[in-house]
Amino acid sequence: MLPKVGFKPGKLELIEPHMPRRPLTLTNRFPYHVTSRSNNKEWFYIPTEEVWSIFSEALSKVVNDYQVHIFAFVLMSNHFHLILETPKSNLGDVMRNLLTAVSKGIQRPAQRINHVFGGRYKWSLLDTVYSTAYVLKYVLRNPVRAGISETVESYPFSSLNLNSTMPIVSGIGPMWSTVPKARIEILNWLNLPAQPALEGQIGLGLRRSKFEFSKDNNHQKLIRALAHSYLPVTASV
Repeated sequence: MLPKVGFKPGKLELIEPHMPRRPLTLTNRFPYHVTSRSNNKEWFYIPTEEVWSIFSEALSKVVNDYQVHIFAFVLMSNHFHLILETPKSNLGDVMRNLLTAVSKGIQRPAQRINHVFGGRYKWSLLDTVYSTAYVLKYVLRNPVRAGISETVESYPFSSLNLNSTMPIVSGIGPMWSTVPKARIEILNWLNLPAQPALEGQIGLGLRRSKFEFSKDNNHQKLIRALAHSYLPVTASV
């Protein structure tokens, strides 16, 4: 059984950056989706197996050092997706240390001194019970969507893989009430084919600081029509 964590009350805090970029919202109330892509969208410079090991070690360290809760992680050839919660409201410190450790871990065997990641990481706050379900499935289906894995659990560089040593927890409480709990149930849900049109809307929603779908009327009709193929059967729309 995975250890479980629940919803904790807290506050939202906006940190104004020194550079002209989107302010970082710090909170311990809601999970985040975080992603970062390699420099120039190139493949990481060493085999994916080695990158996975570096991430596993680095994520274990930030869990211990910063008391974060990691719900999902998927490593692709030139980017990663991470869903996490920060009880200490410290996403900035967490990501700074994570990306620094991973960059150094990749640079050494690759014998490179240039940047590993291209620009700042991107984040989106998941502040509804539906956003956690939508984004969790979107992230964990990434290898299937890319055509490199037949099922979500067979992809070797996913926290769903039984051989994974990632420090993953399962979420409980209001924010995770629409997500199945038993492994067989969550795998059945995740492996249900998803509508490309809806996944496109999810990708667009993740470009916002708070995940949400477009308010365009045509998009809203599409989302309502397709939600039943993406949300778990326990969720109502």
